Amino acid sequence: MIAETAGAGLLNALVRRFNKAGVSNTRHNPDRRAAKRSMGRMYDGYESVAKQQGVSKPAAIDLQQNVPPSDLGMMEDLKPYASNGVNTDTGNYAIRINPEADEVNLAHELGHIVSRQTPIGNTVRTLRDNPKLSAALGGAMLTVPGLAAAMEAGDDDMDTSIALALAASAPTLVDEAAATINANSIMNKAGKRGMDGRQGRRLAGGYLSYLATPILAATAGNFVGNQLD
Repeated sequence: MIAETAGAGLLNALVRRFNKAGVSNTRHNPDRRAAKRSMGRMYDGYESVAKQQGVSKPAAIDLQQNVPPSDLGMMEDLKPYASNGVNTDTGNYAIRINPEADEVNLAHELGHIVSRQTPIGNTVRTLRDNPKLSAALGGAMLTVPGLAAAMEAGDDDMDTSIALALAASAPTLVDEAAATINANSIMNKAGKRGMDGRQGRRLAGGYLSYLATPILAATAGNFVGNQLD
């Protein structure tokens, strides 16, 4: 239980830290392609992409706009500025977004909502959002690579440790990849002709933050395991 809690805590802390630095969803001055300027077109793009993926009636979305303070701390909760879920009051899907941030963040959150309405995407998201599974996978991400390194002869076993840690993070990585692909399609449908280079780098940076977490955990676990080898 201690390992599970520690793993989940490390995952959440690292993702928050990387995302704040890489995706720029916490700015309080308007980006040159701020989300507030294209919300209607983005929503139209969302509906179009959802229908392309077999969703006959795309779900309504409750949108909450939050602008962060200029002195937002590095380790503060970033979910008010870029996250998605379900509004327990209305039962609708919900997005929280910073309207001053790049519109690519809105497209990405809309991409998550598209994915949640498809059979595979909904299954993946259900696995990702399961708190017990999340805690177990977080613990496995830390402990399994170390055990594998301890059991494998020699020190040339980093690839095994990383592969096991990535497997433990699979629901998150698949969910984020699907949202990113959907985001590009939504921007195309919104008349944005996809992402420009800067926006592509921002989403890539966000995805790499999710990849970095299991890789860092695997490296730590591998080091400890090899001390016991």
